[in-house]
Amino acid sequence: MLIEAPIHLDLHLNGRSQPSSDGSRIELHSPATGELIGSVSRATEGDLETAVAAAKDAFRSWSALTAYQRESTIRKATAFVRTQADVLGRWMALEQGKPLAQSRSEIIGACDTLDYYAAEAPRVEGWTNPTEDRAYRSWVNWQPVGVCGLITPWNYPVSLLSWKLGPALASGCTVIVKPTTVTPLSPLGFCAALTQGGIPAGVVNCLTGSGAILGEALIRHPQVAKIAMTGSSETGKRILSLAAPFLKKVSLELGGQCPAIVAADADIELAAKTIAYKAFRNCGQSCSSVNRVFVQTGFQSDLLARLKGLAEKMSLGDGLTNPQVDLGPMASAEGVKTCRDHVADALARGASLVTGGGAPEGTEFARGNFYLPTILSGCTPDMKVMREETFGPVVGVAAFDCLEDAIRLANETPYGLVAYLFTRDFNQTVRVSEALEAGTVCVNHGAVNTNYGPYAGWKDSGYGLELSRRAIFEYLKPKHVKVALS
Repeated sequence: MLIEAPIHLDLHLNGRSQPSSDGSRIELHSPATGELIGSVSRATEGDLETAVAAAKDAFRSWSALTAYQRESTIRKATAFVRTQADVLGRWMALEQGKPLAQSRSEIIGACDTLDYYAAEAPRVEGWTNPTEDRAYRSWVNWQPVGVCGLITPWNYPVSLLSWKLGPALASGCTVIVKPTTVTPLSPLGFCAALTQGGIPAGVVNCLTGSGAILGEALIRHPQVAKIAMTGSSETGKRILSLAAPFLKKVSLELGGQCPAIVAADADIELAAKTIAYKAFRNCGQSCSSVNRVFVQTGFQSDLLARLKGLAEKMSLGDGLTNPQVDLGPMASAEGVKTCRDHVADALARGASLVTGGGAPEGTEFARGNFYLPTILSGCTPDMKVMREETFGPVVGVAAFDCLEDAIRLANETPYGLVAYLFTRDFNQTVRVSEALEAGTVCVNHGAVNTNYGPYAGWKDSGYGLELSRRAIFEYLKPKHVKVALS
């Protein structure tokens, strides 16, 4: 990989790029080669105070605009950001490892999400109430909550930001974005491009720093009215405990351990293609990745053969050298370590390795966080791969005798984000999808996230919701006005 020059970015504060108040920085290294790719400023709590003051000041004018004015402003800004997709996509590929074609597509998709919510802004409707006396009039409207803290992860660093930023901006809120220190370049660039495209100064601020220091200070700040976060379930519970004394609004999109059920009547080819796509895309670094597969007894050999063929055809490499490669490196060495641990545990407990199980061979992979698409068969519920979120390109496969067993096994988890079902029987579709304990059930496809559909984790997988028009109400508060006529 040729890194032309390291990329050095500062904080995005009140419409301007500026270094942290103490001048400290965070170095960034390529997950593909380990090379230095750049650095970002490390924000202090003083910088946070500056950002909150800027966001609070901007809130007065941004929230005072009509919904139509906000829609127009957001659309103009996203039109500009789309012209920067090549640059921002390259930064994402550098820092996260995602192939360039997928990284660029993520920037465009994030703009689409912001536009979706911009269009929703004029559709927020209040209502009037009949009253107990003709001397009264009663109506209800919605108002933005205020300054919001948006804490975003590294696996989809701009897409998952847009899920929060879209409804926040459309509702009239202002924001302080706190991206992970693993992938700060593309979120910083995205926020700065929105301001350059016409979002007023102070409406979108972006600070980089550690979650333990900067993130917790953001959550505890008394003038930050709402927190939205995507991350682990453990971090989500920590956020709730920190926000509870302030009674702030909180929405969380958390971990998953997503099952796929393949019934006897399923289209096995379709099931294999979908499972391979959802298990291995982005190296399995997605909360909605297929982690566990339950296939009806007698059909596992066919499914495994097809999955193996698909996995072994996937190309791995540096997504900048070859933008169309299927899989780049994992974002961190810790992710590779988890994959190795889960595979070793499964094999020690009796699973069989169908394919993968380690790093690819070759000098081009020697310094990067690469891991082959891995399939394990004969898996049992006691194995880590069937109980914990691997967050890597590893999938465990087990057989079941009847659908009741498959449902029970799928639900035996503290997570409840997404479940997948493959069947051609409509009665089974209805019965099984209603029985699965997950906020989203995909039947015969893997197109999980759509702007129009709510993404709400059950159990340890979420709190509140993201996506769909209902997500805008996570950033609004109702007001009842009751008037006595003279």
